[in-house]
Amino acid sequence: MNIAQDEALPQRILAYKGMATDTARWDNFTHRDDDIFICTPEKCGTTWLQTMLAMMILRTTELNPPPTVISPWLDADLMPLKMMLPMLEGQQHRRFMKTHTPLDGIPFFESCTYLTVHRDPRDVHFSMRNHALNMHNDGLAEQFPDDINEGFRNWVDLPHVDGAQEVFSLEALTHHYLTYKKFAHLPNMHMFHYADMLRDPKAAMEQIAGILGLDIDDGLMDQLVEASSFKQMKENADKFVPGAGMGLWLDERKFFNKGTSRQWEGVISDENLAAYDARMAELLSPQDIAWYQDGG
Repeated sequence: MNIAQDEALPQRILAYKGMATDTARWDNFTHRDDDIFICTPEKCGTTWLQTMLAMMILRTTELNPPPTVISPWLDADLMPLKMMLPMLEGQQHRRFMKTHTPLDGIPFFESCTYLTVHRDPRDVHFSMRNHALNMHNDGLAEQFPDDINEGFRNWVDLPHVDGAQEVFSLEALTHHYLTYKKFAHLPNMHMFHYADMLRDPKAAMEQIAGILGLDIDDGLMDQLVEASSFKQMKENADKFVPGAGMGLWLDERKFFNKGTSRQWEGVISDENLAAYDARMAELLSPQDIAWYQDGG
């Protein structure tokens, strides 16, 4: 960890750079006091949370433009700043933007709200593998060899490098988790678990609405929960997939591949699962491991 133990508030102390990410883009960003930042690692429900927020904030199931356009990936090079910043400045509704960057690489604003979702790392690995192999650009696929067990073991053993982004490893995930967990006590920092959201999506959305001060009656909430479900998003992939219609994906529906937990069971060898357990014990406390893998 790079955050000093005696610091009361998060500090931006690292610059992150990767195939997509460039945290220098934050230097040009001007926040509003009610901004919402979706701070998830990759494949931990980012698009799902963006969709939930879009529907709750705009109070509709019909989103045009789609949530991934309304809620841009702020520190990625995918949209030029000269386009993104005026778009955000022109938004009249409460803004919500995404980042995959650890908290030590982004600015912290006490007036803004930070929402982060974490997921069993083993499921993240499998979801990321599907994501990479479903892209026309095979740059990410190089990190996922044909042998699933070989790729899993590489992911377990690969060390995290400060400032490296889009280099996927177990330690990179736990580093992300720890940077947010350290400040989970702050009133504007809220941590969710993917498994809890799957178990009771309505409760998750109601909790988020409460955090954001959104008053949504039960009937409308039921409609929003249904419209933002994994099933509906997969069936309407052209409305929800990032970069839909741009030729990024071999199969846009496969972007929402399974959305389930424990995808690794019966696939990863006992030896490699033991290596995973040993590495997790080096990186996190038993209490953190229990929550990180299974939620509340």
